[in-house]
Amino acid sequence: MRVLLFKRFESSVYAFQQTVKKLLQVHQRFREALRQGIIPAGEEAQAILYEPNNGEEQDIIDALRQASGKYDLADFDATILQKHLEHDIQLLEKILHLVEPITPDKDAKLQTLKSWLNKPPLQDSKCLIFTQYADTAYYLYQNLNPNGDQDDLEVIYSGDKDKARVVGRFAPKANKYYKLQQGESEIKTLIATDVLAEGLNLQDGHLIVNYDLHWNPVRLIQRFGRIDRIGSENDVVYGFNFLPETGLERNLGLRQKLKNRIQEIHETIGEDAAILDPTEQLNEEAMYAISEKSGSHQLSLFEDEGEFLDLNEAEEILRQLQRENPAEYERIANLPHGIRTARFSLNKGIIVFCEASYPNRKDWKGYQQLYWLDEQGEIRSKDTARILGMLKTNPEEAALPLPKNYNQAVMQVKVKFAQEVQHRQSEREYSRSLTQAQRYVLRELGLLFKTTQDEEIRKQVNLLEQAFRQPITTVLKRELNLIKRRSLTGEALFSELKKLYSQHEMRDWLDRRRLQGEEQPIPIIICSQALV
Repeated sequence: MRVLLFKRFESSVYAFQQTVKKLLQVHQRFREALRQGIIPAGEEAQAILYEPNNGEEQDIIDALRQASGKYDLADFDATILQKHLEHDIQLLEKILHLVEPITPDKDAKLQTLKSWLNKPPLQDSKCLIFTQYADTAYYLYQNLNPNGDQDDLEVIYSGDKDKARVVGRFAPKANKYYKLQQGESEIKTLIATDVLAEGLNLQDGHLIVNYDLHWNPVRLIQRFGRIDRIGSENDVVYGFNFLPETGLERNLGLRQKLKNRIQEIHETIGEDAAILDPTEQLNEEAMYAISEKSGSHQLSLFEDEGEFLDLNEAEEILRQLQRENPAEYERIANLPHGIRTARFSLNKGIIVFCEASYPNRKDWKGYQQLYWLDEQGEIRSKDTARILGMLKTNPEEAALPLPKNYNQAVMQVKVKFAQEVQHRQSEREYSRSLTQAQRYVLRELGLLFKTTQDEEIRKQVNLLEQAFRQPITTVLKRELNLIKRRSLTGEALFSELKKLYSQHEMRDWLDRRRLQGEEQPIPIIICSQALV
C-alpha cells in the first residue's frame, strides 16, 4: 500500500488525493458499520465498501448488513479493531489535510507541463502525453481543456471512448482507413494511459511527454514505439520525461530502478536511442543482432521480470473487457476449474492459482493464493503484483505444450496450499471459551508453523492447533497451565504437546468432530500456467 500511494503521488497530486479520499471513505464506512454491529467482511461487502458515494450513507450500511449478516461481531475483538480503524482514519485525514491545499494553480508539475505546451517544440506539433493512471489523465484534461471547447485536445484512458476514432483523429495519415466526420478536427494533443501504448499507429506526431514513469522500461519503449514507426515522415522523435521529485525518489527508487533496467536492455538487446537519460550507453551491435538471435525472446526477459501489475490495473483490464467484449468476459468467467496452459518466458517454472471455499457458501470466495514455482518446484514468489505482471500477455499469443511432470508439480502446490488453509482456518476460529493457556500454546504453534519449512512438522502443527482449540478437560487445562508457567516454546513446546495429544487420545476428538459434519473450506486449483 505504501508503494502504491507513493506511485500515485509521483503521478499527480490529484491521483493521490483521490486515492486517499477513497481509502478514507472505506475506513469511515467500516467504522460506521462496526458501530451498528456489522462486520463488513466478504467479497460482496468489500464491493459495497468501495462503491461511489452517490446516495445516502445509511443505504450503504443497510446493504452491508444484508451482505455481512453471517458474520457475528462477537467473534472478533471489536475494541482492537475499532482502535486500529480510528488510528488509520486520523492518519488519512491528516494526509488529506496536508495535500488538499495543493490546487492546480499550486501544482508545480502541472504548471511546468502547461509552460512546455506553450513553447516550441510542443507548441507547434502533435504531442502524446502518457500517464499510468486514469485519474491523472482526467486531471490533465480538466486543466488543459477546462471548458471542453478545445477540439484539438483529447483524452482517452479506458473503454469509454472509441479508440479507433481517437487514433484516427490524431494520426489520419498513418490510419488512412479513418475519415474525419463532419465537424471533427484533427487532435493535436492527446492525453492517454497505456491503453494506447501498444500496437497502434500514431506516427503523425513526433513528440511524447511521459508525465509519470512506469516501473517497467519496456512500457516506456512501447510508448515511444507509437510514434517511432516505419512510415513516419519525421526524421527525429523527441521524448520529455517528468522525473520523480527528490523526496519521492528516495522512497520509491523508481528512477534508479529504471536506469539500471534500461542499461541492461541496452547491453542485452540494444537500442538506437536513449530512453530515460541522454547519458545511457548504447549498444548498437546488440540491437542489430536482434534479427539474428531471437531478439524478441531477449526482450521478453525484461517484459516478464520487470513487469508488476497491481490489482487496480488488473481490475481496470477486466472492467474494460466487460465493457468492450461482454461475450468474451462471460466465456472467461465460466471457464471450468483446473484449466491449464503454457507459454514462453525466460522466467521458467509454473504459476498456480489456488482457492479454498465452502461448498454451501457460493457468495464467499474464501482463501485465495497465487504461487510462482521455479523449475525445481520450490515456491519462488507469492507476490500478487509480480505474478499478475508475469501472466499478462497478448490475446494472439499461441499456447505451447505442457512440460513433463506438470501435473505432479501442480498437485504438490495444492498440498502446500491445503496446509496453509488449515493453519489460517485455525487462526480464524477465535473463541471466547479459550483459556489463557490455550491461547498461549496456539500462539506459539502459529509461530512454529511460520518459521519452519518442514512439511511433516507443518502437518503436525495443523493437527495440534485443531486439537487444542477444542473444549478441553480439566486435566488438560492443568497440563497446559504448567506449559505456560514454564514458558515452553519452539521444539520443547512442540514435543510436549505431541505427548499430550497422544496420551489424551485427542485424535478421536477430531474424528468425532468431522463425523458431526462441520463444514471446512475445500482447496482447489482454479488455473495454472507453465512458463517454458
